[in-house]
Amino acid sequence: MNTGKIVLSVVLGVLSPLVFFMGAGHFEGGGGNLVGIVLAGSIAVALYFAVCQFMATRNSSGGLRANWPILAAMVAPLLAVVLFILKGDVELTQGVPMVLAGCIGCLAGALAAHLGTAPGRARSSPESRAAWQVVLRAGAGLYLVVAATLVMAVIPAVARDTSPNATPGPASRSLVVIVAIHVFVAAFMLWRTRGGKLPVGAGVFGLLLGLFLLLAADAFAHMHLAGIALWACTGIDFVVGAASLVAAAMVREPELAGSAR
Repeated sequence: MNTGKIVLSVVLGVLSPLVFFMGAGHFEGGGGNLVGIVLAGSIAVALYFAVCQFMATRNSSGGLRANWPILAAMVAPLLAVVLFILKGDVELTQGVPMVLAGCIGCLAGALAAHLGTAPGRARSSPESRAAWQVVLRAGAGLYLVVAATLVMAVIPAVARDTSPNATPGPASRSLVVIVAIHVFVAAFMLWRTRGGKLPVGAGVFGLLLGLFLLLAADAFAHMHLAGIALWACTGIDFVVGAASLVAAAMVREPELAGSAR
């Protein structure tokens, strides 16, 4: 078993509570709707774990049973958070659904990866592989467009925000970090596709960045032009992230590498 994949799975598992709270964020205002909070957060965790588990095991030929350490390593940090950090009613009302959603997502992702690498799976055509390479390179360009939009249209407006409870300094710095991550992920996508590999990690980061920008778009909705720009950037991140994951599901890396030669 690849030790690096196990370590990566642990890191991804540690980030899962953040994904839960990001998914539940839109239901927490004004006292919150407990059912909406738990449902939205659990769906976000399930999707996150499914994508991460698929990413970690999609090129494995050992089958579901051989990949159980990766699954366990991904769920273990989430279980530890629920058992040792969450207390009282929160542990029962949010922690248990969070763990169940994580387990379901991991199993779904592992199953999808297993079906995608089954020996009888048909190879994709050279035209399909070439088309996905073009799509992924265009996605890298769109990430750069998002970074440029944030720099030119959003960050200056946020820095001048004078609305009640505004924190222009910290908000601007957070957006600068998001810009840097977009540039890094775009460069990573171009490097991976040039070498004939699939930037699945970029797809995961694209979805996570989309979640961050979704929260920012909601928070800065009162700033009309900046709000519109944030909603557009959010849509781009989700589309590019989803495209990267769909490419991973339809084309295996050995096939894509063959088309790059």
